[in-house]
Amino acid sequence: MTDIREMANLAPEQLFQLKDQLSKQRWDDFENGQPDYHPSFPEEPYDSIDDLPNHDELTNEWLRFYALKRGFHPNARGTATTTSNLAMLEFSASDYIKEISPRPILFIYGDNAHSRSYSERAYYLANKPKQRLIVKNCEHIDLYDNMEKIPVDQIVKFIKDSFNA
Repeated sequence: MTDIREMANLAPEQLFQLKDQLSKQRWDDFENGQPDYHPSFPEEPYDSIDDLPNHDELTNEWLRFYALKRGFHPNARGTATTTSNLAMLEFSASDYIKEISPRPILFIYGDNAHSRSYSERAYYLANKPKQRLIVKNCEHIDLYDNMEKIPVDQIVKFIKDSFNA
């Protein structure tokens, strides 16, 4: 199991077993001289969005970026190493979000982003000063490189207003 969303719902004994399994995998990784890694993106990019295989909604979104020439890189083949989530099990970034204050924070996310709920939770937990920009008709991956959707003017305004730039 490598999906952090699934790990959040584990019972304490299941969580202990998972941590034990991942800790043993770290030793295996050390002995093998490299981490265990199971790529989830293709070895070669697809030519068109129409060529992509159909999966669940989240996988489809990732593939629309990483499996096309738009976001493909031979060294970024999807997922993390088997033990990458071990660190995420030990601490939650949201535990420290209040420490950003009094520095301003800007949350930008698409209204159709798979990660929207995470951004909304972070916004809720953050102290002021804070702002959010919810970009219409926008997925998470659109904010990587889609200059028609990235709200550059609003980001510049936030920086100027917040930091007297």
